Amino acid sequence: MRRALLSRNEEGVVLVLCLITLVLLTLIGVAATTTSQLEAEISGNDKTHKEAFYAAEVSLTAGETVVNSLLSRADLNDGITPGRYVKGTQPAWDQLVWDDAHSAVVSPVPSGLSKVYAPPRYTIEERTFRRDSLTVGIGVPTGTYLFTVKAHGTGANKAAEVLLESIYAKHYN
Repeated sequence: MRRALLSRNEEGVVLVLCLITLVLLTLIGVAATTTSQLEAEISGNDKTHKEAFYAAEVSLTAGETVVNSLLSRADLNDGITPGRYVKGTQPAWDQLVWDDAHSAVVSPVPSGLSKVYAPPRYTIEERTFRRDSLTVGIGVPTGTYLFTVKAHGTGANKAAEVLLESIYAKHYN
């Protein structure tokens, strides 16, 4: 008789253990799903911000290439060509407008950046002129011009935005 009572009391233990195991496995599954979704969002944001950085880097290189290709300081056409500013006239970063009237667009846009929100853009401004120490007497002073090149790039959405700046030196003969 005692044996029959003992076996009846143990019959529900297996059910309780199975339910506890099922709840634990469900919690592990939910946690794994949430973690994988979060990781996917993080990697997507990282990709978008890298695209923005690469777009800004491409536009910075394009602006420096323009300065390097000029045969004389006058060829910059500052104040005439969009994105080229006369010394001291370029707006501050927070007031700079990245449109066709105020900046130059990189063309063609590299195929890897085809999905960016806006095309990469750059501006060029004369910063200063440093005379050569060898210039003596009457004549045209020679020296090195320093230019500020500012670049703007976006990722797949407008929130991913990168601004870069370099100072580029060019000596004209």
